[in-house]
Amino acid sequence: MPRTTQDILEFDKLRELLRLRTTCAPGKRAVNALEPGMERGALEAAFALIREAREWLRAGRELGFGALADPQGWLEKIEGPGMVLEAADFLDAASLLETAAWLKQQFREEAAKFPLLEARASSLADFREIQAAIRRCVLPNGDISDDASAALRRIRASITQTRDSIQKTLKQILRARNAEAGEDYVTLRNERFVIPVRAEHRRGVQGVVHGASGTGQTVFMEPFETVEANNQLVQLAEDEAAEIVRILRELTGKLQTARAPLLAAAGTIAEIDSIFARARFARDFDAAMPEFSETNELRLEGARHPVLEDKLRKENRAIVPMTLALGGEERVLVISGPNTGGKTVALKTTGMAALAAQSGIPVAAQRAVLPLFDRVLVDIGDEQSIAADLSTFSAHMLNLKSMLDAATPRSLVLVDEMGTGTAPEEGAALAVALLDEFRAKNCIVLATTHHDRLKTYASTTPAVVNAAVEFDDLNLRPTYRLMVGVPGGSSGIAIAKRLGIAAGIIERARSLLTPESREAADLIAYLHRSRDELDRLQKQLVKERHALEEERKKLRTEWVERQQKRIKELESQFAEMQKRFDENVARVLEAVKERELRAQLEKTARRKMQDVRGEAREELNAAVVQTISESQADLGVHSASTEGVRAEQLQPGAKIRVRGFSKPVVFRRIDGSSAEIEAGPLRMKVAIDEILSVEAEPAASKANLPGSKLQGVTVTTQRIEGAGTAEINLIGMTVEEATGRLDKFLDDAALANRPAVRIIHGHGTGALRKGIGTFLSSHPLVEKHSFETEERGGKAITLVELRK
Repeated sequence: MPRTTQDILEFDKLRELLRLRTTCAPGKRAVNALEPGMERGALEAAFALIREAREWLRAGRELGFGALADPQGWLEKIEGPGMVLEAADFLDAASLLETAAWLKQQFREEAAKFPLLEARASSLADFREIQAAIRRCVLPNGDISDDASAALRRIRASITQTRDSIQKTLKQILRARNAEAGEDYVTLRNERFVIPVRAEHRRGVQGVVHGASGTGQTVFMEPFETVEANNQLVQLAEDEAAEIVRILRELTGKLQTARAPLLAAAGTIAEIDSIFARARFARDFDAAMPEFSETNELRLEGARHPVLEDKLRKENRAIVPMTLALGGEERVLVISGPNTGGKTVALKTTGMAALAAQSGIPVAAQRAVLPLFDRVLVDIGDEQSIAADLSTFSAHMLNLKSMLDAATPRSLVLVDEMGTGTAPEEGAALAVALLDEFRAKNCIVLATTHHDRLKTYASTTPAVVNAAVEFDDLNLRPTYRLMVGVPGGSSGIAIAKRLGIAAGIIERARSLLTPESREAADLIAYLHRSRDELDRLQKQLVKERHALEEERKKLRTEWVERQQKRIKELESQFAEMQKRFDENVARVLEAVKERELRAQLEKTARRKMQDVRGEAREELNAAVVQTISESQADLGVHSASTEGVRAEQLQPGAKIRVRGFSKPVVFRRIDGSSAEIEAGPLRMKVAIDEILSVEAEPAASKANLPGSKLQGVTVTTQRIEGAGTAEINLIGMTVEEATGRLDKFLDDAALANRPAVRIIHGHGTGALRKGIGTFLSSHPLVEKHSFETEERGGKAITLVELRK
């Protein structure tokens, strides 16, 4: 039988690599069902699921269905009416129900991160009722439980009672007969309880004989006293069997009723197992999710044939990736080079990438961009047939004829060793004509050859590109590296020399080459050397660029450390100055003896100290920003833009670019020829001409919308009309900031003759609430303070009564 495209490209071996990574029988069948398709939406949905599964695996987690018994058998049995499953089938069914319930919970807590997997899992039906019924009726060993029904429990209780009664009667008979050793036991024959009796004493026991020992010296008799009880026991056993069948039929009916959801659950589990098998394949082979181009672009970067890579891994050998690009005007690639150099592997790798991508399988490549092909047409290998009286050449011609008939502009054509099997001149001419025909059909074509005429054709024909598999002239062996843009030499004489052909024969062969052949070989060698030199220069440039990047990172790290050190020094100096100032104020206040004057001075001093601290903090912030700005300028950090902006373009709250700052800052207002800006917690003024561009419009217009969220620290004072109270919001502030603001707020409230105020500080860690309480306890204007009622905020709000 002729081989199919999938056989030639070894697609089923790729499926075998996936089957090895499944965890249950339905998953294996799902992998077997993978076939190339052309539905872009379905393929992209599959790869989106695989991406999520790969992220799940990257987190060090696994997902498998090893405990799932294959549901195919019992699901097929319940398809028709009248079928009753066996107890073992229900154990298999229970494993599906339990697996579905388990899978339903797996992604629930991380639905935001794995939405597609969660959607698949949550679509599973709820089988808890059926699962509970099966577990109640069928024990783990496959027996039917006494709890399966009240009737079964009653029957089994009667069986136990009847059996005990029979055994008791038989033991009494044995004791009455003074049975000899070896004959004083009760046993079963033909499902009836009997006692052993020596053959010569059988007439001494009235009953029915049910058998004899192997020697004939002992017979097993059922005394007439137990015949009726044994009959009753047999009847009870039949009743038990009938009740068990009824229970199993009832359970089977439950499964038949839910057959559609059960089939869907089995299908979902199979799909997810297949998805995770493909994700494990992507992880193990560093495979990429393909991109499907809207045009005829085909681009493979670092592509490998996964079956070959798996084989080489087992031999502790590394595969050589290949990179190629076709599409647009360039649609035909002619690959030349020595035998065993990797030309056929290049064809199979490209074909395998196309089949894998359109089957929902990650492509073994760093990146894969592919069209959606309607056909992959392949002529690789020897298809000669003695029975059909076909030579190798004839078989190839018939295959190429059928390929030409089937080819469309959306087809991928792979042809190995075009024009071989006949005279070189005729073969080359025929190969050129065939390639021209494929090119006229706008197919994507990859063809391998040894003919120099085809190499010339590729060099001189539009839309056709040369490529070569590299050959190491020093070590006389192929490197398997594909080089696009240059033709390859066959290197037949060099290979013959490496394989040990006598030196005289090699020299004779070289002398018989035509001058044209020698010139062509020299030209190809020159092109390869030039390509190698370009590759070397490119690698050197990449290396130097990496070195520059590392140096830049090092300089930036050193710069950051330097700035952090300088900022810490400034902070330390500021803290020391503030400490000395506080000590001086404390000494001055200590000298004041009069209590009221001292309280008034303390209040005034606190307010002044707050103002001084604010001014000092602004000066410190300005110094820090100046330090950072100057250092960035020294380091060469500049904005890409050099054009300024007009003053009318600036709106409060807008994000702007300022010279000397690597990130956008917030514009606040214009002050003469300067602009006030905010960089994180720091505010400063810069010249307007230092503003380079407006990055984003202000978001202030949204701040007052209903339900909008306030950002950062806010301090608001709001009068409640008619209540004679006021409140201040201190949430988000430090204790020091809050007490400073609160002190001024209490002064303003006292001047306005307010009897009480509300302070909103929130719950938080409790530090702010405690600090405010301590501050209020010693404040000269506060009569008393307490927390708000629970229904109005509780300990998140403090009520303050002011002194009159």
